[in-house]
Amino acid sequence: MPVEASIAQVQHLCEALSDIFVDNVVDYHAIAVQARAFPMGQVEQLFFEWVAPVCYANALAPVPSVWAGFEPQLLWQDICHYRQYVTGGSWLRRQRVALHVFFLRQRFAADWRELRGYLP
Repeated sequence: MPVEASIAQVQHLCEALSDIFVDNVVDYHAIAVQARAFPMGQVEQLFFEWVAPVCYANALAPVPSVWAGFEPQLLWQDICHYRQYVTGGSWLRRQRVALHVFFLRQRFAADWRELRGYLP
C-alpha cells in the first residue's frame, strides 16, 4: 500500500468494493470515486485478495443474506482475520489461497472490468 494511504482510506475503499458482492444494483461510479485515490494495481489487489475472499459467498448464494451493504466494522474485522490467515500459513495454505484467488479473478472478472471502466 502506498505510504499516503491511511488505514481509514483503505477501510473505506474495501467497504466500497464490497458493494459489488451485495444483492443489489452496483453503483460502479460511486465505488470509483473512492478508488481514484489509489493506484489501479492496488485497487485490483484489494478487490481480489482482500475483499472478494471475504464477500464472494454472498454474491454466489441463491438467496444472499446481505442486500443492503456489509456492516463496515464487521467487514474490516473479517478482512483483517483473513489477511492474518493468509500470511501466517504454510506453503500448502499459501498455494490453496492462490488457487482460491485465481478462481475469484475468473468469477468476478466482469465486475472488475466494469469498475475499471470508471477509473482514470
